[in-house]
Amino acid sequence: MMRLANAILFQLVWFICLLFGSAWALAATAVYLFLHDRYFMRTRREWRLVCVFLCLGFIIDGVFFQLGLFSIANADPDAFKLPPIWLLCLWVSVATMFAHSLDFLRSRYVLGAVMGMIGPPMSYFAGAKLAGITLAEPTILSLFAVGAMWMLVLPIGIRLSEKWALFSLQGAK
Repeated sequence: MMRLANAILFQLVWFICLLFGSAWALAATAVYLFLHDRYFMRTRREWRLVCVFLCLGFIIDGVFFQLGLFSIANADPDAFKLPPIWLLCLWVSVATMFAHSLDFLRSRYVLGAVMGMIGPPMSYFAGAKLAGITLAEPTILSLFAVGAMWMLVLPIGIRLSEKWALFSLQGAK
């Protein structure tokens, strides 16, 4: 039941981030992280994964924005392009899923890589439409770049969850 609740709460945060922008994303993510810490976390070590994913999101999506794979309408073309706050909130929220709704991926790196190649590009495609992000043309190549990156990111999340024993804990914090 907790796995399902984790997935549903993540999906709710996903929609809030995409539909309502950074201020709402920060609020929703803060509430989600509070609930996650209070009701889902089995160990404080899970905060490490959240921090790692925040850094990964900043670096990876930052590079994608700098390369022009992603762009925001009406943004200054000469400005240094950083990922929006709402997108970083999504990265943080994804990290909360590994030890819970994604725990079936434990030691399944190939399955994680395959899921990374398929799921996140679909999420980015749908999210871009909802949030006003433009993907570089041809879109299929932008989505391939996203998939290739997440083909690495998901196994990294799995590996770190194993290394920090996030999967194996059954009880207390």
